[in-house]
Amino acid sequence: MYWVFQSSGWFAWALNEAVLYTNQYGWHWAWLYASVANITLAIFLTHQYKLITKQYAWQDLPLLGMIRNHFMSLICMAACLVALNLPLDQYLLGENFEVQISPFIITQYLFNFMKPLAIWMLIYFFFQYSKKQLDMEREKNQLERAIQETEGKVLRAQMNPHFVFNALNSIRALITEDPNKAKKGINQLSKLLRSSLLTERKKTISIAEELETILDYLHLEKIRYEERLVWKVDVSKEILQAQIPPMLLQTLVENAIKHGIAHSAKEGLIQIKGKKNEANVELQVINPGNFNTRGESTGIGLVNSQNRLSLLFGETAHIDLKPLDKNHVLASLTIPYITETIA
Repeated sequence: MYWVFQSSGWFAWALNEAVLYTNQYGWHWAWLYASVANITLAIFLTHQYKLITKQYAWQDLPLLGMIRNHFMSLICMAACLVALNLPLDQYLLGENFEVQISPFIITQYLFNFMKPLAIWMLIYFFFQYSKKQLDMEREKNQLERAIQETEGKVLRAQMNPHFVFNALNSIRALITEDPNKAKKGINQLSKLLRSSLLTERKKTISIAEELETILDYLHLEKIRYEERLVWKVDVSKEILQAQIPPMLLQTLVENAIKHGIAHSAKEGLIQIKGKKNEANVELQVINPGNFNTRGESTGIGLVNSQNRLSLLFGETAHIDLKPLDKNHVLASLTIPYITETIA
């Protein structure tokens, strides 16, 4: 593209000059040769200017230094064209060349050639400036994506230790009371960890896969809480293939047990609901207990969950915690309905 504009631009300029000379002095084949010589020299000079500006990064110079360098280049290139055309005009015009060589005539020639060169430099400068801005924007976007990737990996890495810590607490309580149940719990935990290792490298998994992990987790906690823990899953089939960050809904269920079932001496029902609402998926986890803003919202699991949602979906996804009534707490999750895995 650069060479196309170079050739066509200088050809148009030389053609215009040849037409002016033809109108004034009549047609001569010499005008064609002179035009070719001018096009060749102009392309050579401007291309050298381009190479120099890139090599020495004139675009990054202070304003005064940049203006000085470009202006000196403009004068030098125009002087080269004057050095070609002044004797060329004397030779080709012969007796028609009635002007006397003087500083005024040289200056007039100089300014005459500076005009197309200045236009070329302005176009090239604008192109380089635009290209630089696009490159900077591209680098900025790449850096932001790299930062988001790193943050996402850190957040996912924090989820597993947090989950394992709570699961081990459940098993620890059973070791002295009921070794057989503790053994069963360890087996359940190994199954959960296997699932976790398979999904930790993924940004999203299907809701169906997430529910499998949740059910394994609930069965593990059932060993500890026995009849105190009951659950009900009511998730629409049309959202089972929708994508969700791994361990996200599981974190809400874990939070429901920690702040609801663990503090209750009687049977507690955890409800997991899900449905599609226009372009979004709405998931809910309802647990018994009194709403405590500070206790419910400061856990690392919930903080990380909100951060992961922001990184993946922006402002279109969010988690809300609020009292459903005086005896129940509602955790709701809203995410875009996407069925393709996010790489």
